[in-house]
Amino acid sequence: MNKRIIILIGIIAIVFMGFGGKLYMDKKAEEKAKEEQRNLLETERESAIVLKNKYQNLKKIVFIDSYGPDKITGSYDMSVTITSKNSQSVTVNFSYWKEANDIGSIDVIDEGIQKNGATTSKVDVVYTNGEKGGI
Repeated sequence: MNKRIIILIGIIAIVFMGFGGKLYMDKKAEEKAKEEQRNLLETERESAIVLKNKYQNLKKIVFIDSYGPDKITGSYDMSVTITSKNSQSVTVNFSYWKEANDIGSIDVIDEGIQKNGATTSKVDVVYTNGEKGGI
């Protein structure tokens, strides 16, 4: 009888340790996902500032997709819709290099909207998570 109780207690302890380990691993995975989302949002903010300083007469930047960092290059691939002050819009894809705080490559689709120069007024920004802000 004593031996059975010890075995039963041992099995119960192993089950509880397994369950506790699973909860711990799930919590760590959730924390990692939240950290990655915070980093991506920070990177989107930084790249929006670079876009504002690269193009003139911007009114709004809407992030459609953001991926990264690339495991080899460290760059982020982003897709945004840029709206000018005269309400013309263009959707462009670009690579953003966080370490250099610069755009590596960008599609030039409409030179009328994508005019080189800085925007000095406030630009509205909508991030991939739906958060809105201004820069």
